Amino acid sequence: MREKGWMNFSAAVMAVATFMGAASGMSASGAPETRVLVHPQSNEPLLTRVEWAFAQASASSLKGDFWVGYSVRRLMGKRSFIGTCQSYPPGKGEPTLEMVISRRQTDIGKSEIHEPTIRETAEMALKQFEKDGRHEEKVEKDIAIVMRYSVLKNRQPVEVTISNLTLPVDLRGLPLIWIGSAENPESIEYLDGLYREASGEEAREHLVEAVSIHQSPRLVVPFLENVLTSDRSDSIREEAVTMMGEQDDLQGMAIMKKVATSDPSSEVRESAVWGLSEMERPEAEDLLIDLALNLRDHKTREEAVMALAEKASKKTIATLGKIAFDDRETEIQKQAVYAFADLPETEALPFLIKIAKTHSNPEIRKAAIYELGDSENPEATKALADILKSK
Repeated sequence: MREKGWMNFSAAVMAVATFMGAASGMSASGAPETRVLVHPQSNEPLLTRVEWAFAQASASSLKGDFWVGYSVRRLMGKRSFIGTCQSYPPGKGEPTLEMVISRRQTDIGKSEIHEPTIRETAEMALKQFEKDGRHEEKVEKDIAIVMRYSVLKNRQPVEVTISNLTLPVDLRGLPLIWIGSAENPESIEYLDGLYREASGEEAREHLVEAVSIHQSPRLVVPFLENVLTSDRSDSIREEAVTMMGEQDDLQGMAIMKKVATSDPSSEVRESAVWGLSEMERPEAEDLLIDLALNLRDHKTREEAVMALAEKASKKTIATLGKIAFDDRETEIQKQAVYAFADLPETEALPFLIKIAKTHSNPEIRKAAIYELGDSENPEATKALADILKSK
């Protein structure tokens, strides 16, 4: 049981007293202060703790909406996170969800790094870092699943938020009932039940995402397959097939291949391609190459070509070169050129220069020249000068 950063109570009475303590005040950031109630025995079954949460909400005579939240463990990149924040590094200048739950005192004065342009720059630098082949170390992190309920409605969440505990979460001053941590099987069972009973499209999409953050392919893949083969909206099915890639599972990959090649919705087919690009196993890379070369649907094939750049391996880069020079469709050749522009310059420039100087199709040469013109690399400048001299 993980206790660090959570407040613990020896009796539920003390928890209720804290929850119903001072009426809403203001936090140091000026936002309404969230009242928090924490379950005193987080080793109880999750469904038991959920029932306890609703009983406490009823006993406390809450007049409006409230949140019920718990956490699961997930292996993820050391610098990556799930959720939203207004600062970089994440959590600077704002109380994190962990702080709200534990009621730790913290200085949340103004952060020197808070402008979106700086954050975007840092995120792009991190993306480039990972593309250069230096893989990010993975660690286990606590991910919160926080659901907003209304006491005036049934027990269906009207909003679902997923976030690292170490990020701020906008609870809008509503009470939070925190019921601790959960193991994957009980969490997925609970969320699956909510999904089956959910009536709103947005709630269903968020519940699909919530199930998908669990790293348990044996349980998650069948759930997502059921969503894909249901009569749900295409937007929900898109979410399901995209999140299938997060499981990095062979059975899931076979399902995604079928979706990419034969689903009646073009949007769902394209989402399957991008889901495959998120998979780390080598079989997914081989499948993406096959789809990029052989898909019949033009639009989905374009997406597969772009997805090859996400992999940025020797095989996918070589495949992009083959497509750029030899493909039967001019538009697909152009797509390969655009995909090269998404690669690190050290990988892309030799191909772009070769295409710009030697390709037999003027349209493809122009596309490559345009991409070279966006580069500040001296090699690109020299190649453009050489092209001018040759005319």
